[in-house]
Amino acid sequence: MSVVYVHIGLPKTGTTHLQDRLWRNRDLALKAGLLYPGDAIDDHFHAAAHLQPKRYLDWVDPERKRAWPTMVAQMRAWPGTSLVSHELLATANREQIAEFVGALDFADEVHVIATVRDLARQLPSAWQENVKNQRRGTFDEFVDAVAGRADSTDLGHGEEGPFWEFQDYVRILDDWSSAVPDERIHVVTVPAGGGLWERFLGVLGVDPAALSAQVESSNSSLSAAQAEFLRQLNDRLQPTDVEWSRYERIVKGEVIGQVMFAEEERGAPQGLSTEQRRWAAGQAQRMTAAIAARGYDVVGSLDDLAVDAAAGSDALPPSQQEVLDAALDALAGWVKIAPVPATPPRWESAARNTVRKARRRAAGVRNRVRQRRAAR
Repeated sequence: MSVVYVHIGLPKTGTTHLQDRLWRNRDLALKAGLLYPGDAIDDHFHAAAHLQPKRYLDWVDPERKRAWPTMVAQMRAWPGTSLVSHELLATANREQIAEFVGALDFADEVHVIATVRDLARQLPSAWQENVKNQRRGTFDEFVDAVAGRADSTDLGHGEEGPFWEFQDYVRILDDWSSAVPDERIHVVTVPAGGGLWERFLGVLGVDPAALSAQVESSNSSLSAAQAEFLRQLNDRLQPTDVEWSRYERIVKGEVIGQVMFAEEERGAPQGLSTEQRRWAAGQAQRMTAAIAARGYDVVGSLDDLAVDAAAGSDALPPSQQEVLDAALDALAGWVKIAPVPATPPRWESAARNTVRKARRRAAGVRNRVRQRRAAR
């Protein structure tokens, strides 16, 4: 029987790790009856982007427009289970979802998988992602903006960016349920202590032991001090100051990716204040109640999505000294890996030294002349 599973994210729920591991194990997956289609690892990304050309205009590459038709052809020829996975599918509207599912008309069944993580982890993670992408709003401003739009149908991007567009799993799954029956929608909760890989493969009916190839799992969270340093740095590196391609390569790719993430002891990431936690707890309760009422298949427990309003104490902002230390650590780390400027040829250095000496002699002569004139 031909079955296609569509994993729609959500973003910041371990999707990159799942996708990297699936791609690494794609040959082993075939032996286990699972096809992870595509000729390149980013074909799933291009399929999701081309489905929404206006939303992702900057990412729609005409040279990759055949990615989705190629994947469909591969799945059509496969007699078993196939999986498509990309978190950009979470932002598809109902018309686009109908188009996407319509292309899978060869399948006996189409299922949807949503990986979902609690707001206490999603809020700091999403804010940090904003900071890593040149935004400069504080965490408190971000949470206030998110809370202000929690009950709004307006998906416009304010200070919080497209948070609810990507994270309102109730609305997102309602949209996908317009094309896929509720009983074929699977909500996989992300456990705090690990185990997402096993839960995810369990939905697909694949034994995790069969997909044995590992991928490196790195902690991609900045500490609260590092994030605050980066946020303040963004005040000096706005798009009017530095183009995105330069920011992406130097700040995001080198300073963050190669230096800040390489620090072994980074400190705790940004957390919620007591007031923010209370709001998140209430919002989580409303959202999980809505999911429970839909009758979707929940893999794990909706308790994984609850936020304990009384857990811990206020997350204090990092001190100025902690932010300064984070900045100095980043600068020191950058100096250690930054490419060394090319050394000029020896003849060029000698010529420059000769010019400098001549200038110093000329300046000395001028000074002596002025001194003689003053003495007369």
